[in-house]
Amino acid sequence: NMHSSLPEAVKSVADQNYSNIELIVVDDGSRAGIYRSQLSGLGLTLKLLEIDHNKGKPSAVNCGFEVANGAYFTILDADDQLSPDSISKRISALQADQADLCIGSFEVCYQGIVQSVRSIEDYAGRNREYLKRHLLSTIISPIHQNTMLFSKRLLQRTGPMDPRMIRGQDKDFAIRLIQNCNTLTYVEEPVYCYYRYDRPLKKRITNRLIGMRYKLEVIYRYADSWRKGIYFLWGMAVEGAKFIHDLFGIYKK
Repeated sequence: NMHSSLPEAVKSVADQNYSNIELIVVDDGSRAGIYRSQLSGLGLTLKLLEIDHNKGKPSAVNCGFEVANGAYFTILDADDQLSPDSISKRISALQADQADLCIGSFEVCYQGIVQSVRSIEDYAGRNREYLKRHLLSTIISPIHQNTMLFSKRLLQRTGPMDPRMIRGQDKDFAIRLIQNCNTLTYVEEPVYCYYRYDRPLKKRITNRLIGMRYKLEVIYRYADSWRKGIYFLWGMAVEGAKFIHDLFGIYKK
């Protein structure tokens, strides 16, 4: 149900300075259908897929993976946008370092204004275990899964998104990509625009409660045995604090 933001997301793909792009738009059971006329005239190789009823992001992304023809993949949410050189910079970094996974920095935006930049700079050159620990333990994640561009071979080794994950699927998938990649490289400039927006209090609280359950699931899956207890307590404390912020209408998304 993101018809209002979808054209801008698609345009950000059409405006890339890298031209060899296949765009797959998956309508995950929107109440009103997405019409090709909304997305036409942009000079893109475009496929529009429809799922009969809402199954969640993992199923939608996996549907796209199944029909994609490309050698490399990246994911764009319908309410976000790519920076104009997002694809070209990540492809160049992959080719220069003969890597199968590239991670970039990203901007956090609200009402069209950039609020902050979450830089990957401090994580460049770190080992995979370091990245995994920070994905499991940091309050504000320094890595957005959608800044990752990865090879088809890496996807085949990693497997699809887990359709059982109602929330936390991005972090789960990001950790698996990092664990399975042969060579990892980085783009320190922002390659992705992540948009915050206001949500009704009931929706924020519901998302937070569900998110807490799946954050603990990710910790259970990937934390070392002796760290599990510490990460569980820390995760509950962090999510509890965010829940309190949501309850009083302070925290947004």
